[in-house]
Amino acid sequence: MRLTDRQCNALREDGFLLLPSLFTPAEVELLRGAAESLVTTKGEHVIAEDDSPHVKMVFGAHFDHDLFARLVRHPALLHPVEQALGESAHVFQSRLNVKTAFAGGGWPWHQDFNQWYRQDGMRTPRAAIVGVFLDDVNPCNGPLMMIPRSHKRGHILVPDNMDIPLDVVTAAANEHGIVPLMGSAGSAILFDSLVIHGSAPNVSPWQRRIFYLNYVAASCSDLQPLRAKHHCDVDVRPLTALPDDCLSGWKATA
Repeated sequence: MRLTDRQCNALREDGFLLLPSLFTPAEVELLRGAAESLVTTKGEHVIAEDDSPHVKMVFGAHFDHDLFARLVRHPALLHPVEQALGESAHVFQSRLNVKTAFAGGGWPWHQDFNQWYRQDGMRTPRAAIVGVFLDDVNPCNGPLMMIPRSHKRGHILVPDNMDIPLDVVTAAANEHGIVPLMGSAGSAILFDSLVIHGSAPNVSPWQRRIFYLNYVAASCSDLQPLRAKHHCDVDVRPLTALPDDCLSGWKATA
């Protein structure tokens, strides 16, 4: 899959793009099963909700699980990222974000690039994020919320925190609005690392899991080994795409 000119223009203008029903129901079921196994693992790569036994995030699954290693190189994800970045790409971080029904926490307004700037040494925002919906995302279970065109203001440096100051968020939202990104399981989102975004807690009875892949341009030489590999893989190597059926093919050989 490759983005159309209209999609490329929308991505450049708004800073994000929703790709509905990118994966088949059968592929989604495979990914869901793999995600269930991830949340049962133990280690520093697994992060729990504050004051809760529920899992909030699992980092680095593409290192440990072949299905997610294939997802990283799926042409429906990798080719659009290459178009967005204008060159080959490398995944330096993956994470499963889990919003458990009635218990999943929200995320403050932030730019992803700011976290990588202060934690991983990244200095040039030649990066893009892909999120694959493993569950239906609706208005009630904590959808990701984007402020369109907010990436055009550049990096908002917050040296010691994730949260962007609320007056900055208010001004951006009043100017450009807020868009919740929703869709059926198997949909995906592609967005710029400078877009201001956040999400509310999940107080609904429906869980909301999104698997995120953080891609960087293959020419990136900024990343520093300041964190564990599951947080930031500094061995930047260009990825090559697998066949279109690389996920369904996994089922036959697992």
